[in-house]
Amino acid sequence: MSKTYCPQCEAVINVKDPHEGDSVVCRECGTKLEIISESPFDVDFPLDSDEEWEKETENW
Repeated sequence: MSKTYCPQCEAVINVKDPHEGDSVVCRECGTKLEIISESPFDVDFPLDSDEEWEKETENW
């Protein structure tokens, strides 16, 4: 079982067989997260659309 931490509340997130691009929900705070890496196992907030990507990158 792979283990990482929720970026929202720091709760432990365990996934038996993580696959990059899959979604998981934190059991503590209910935040929807995306698996961004299998090894090492890591999650982050998902980008919902191109619009959000543009907002994040407009100040680069």
